[in-house]
Amino acid sequence: MKNHNFIDKESMQEIGYALWQARQEKRLYLDKVQKATNIPQRIIDGMETGRKINYGALRKLLIFYEKNMRIVLK
Repeated sequence: MKNHNFIDKESMQEIGYALWQARQEKRLYLDKVQKATNIPQRIIDGMETGRKINYGALRKLLIFYEKNMRIVLK
């Protein structure tokens, strides 16, 4: 199996929802987050809706939102 970065759809949706919640807690619009992080809105939106994960953008967003991420393997 060559694709070692595979994340199932449910996990992507959970990550996306957590990112959306973090943004809502700070009452920020996508354009404000884009300006502060230099991440295009389409990438932020795609991550928040669970369509795709960009690991570099995820790291920047977690730092910007001052959040940590814990991954539990089952």
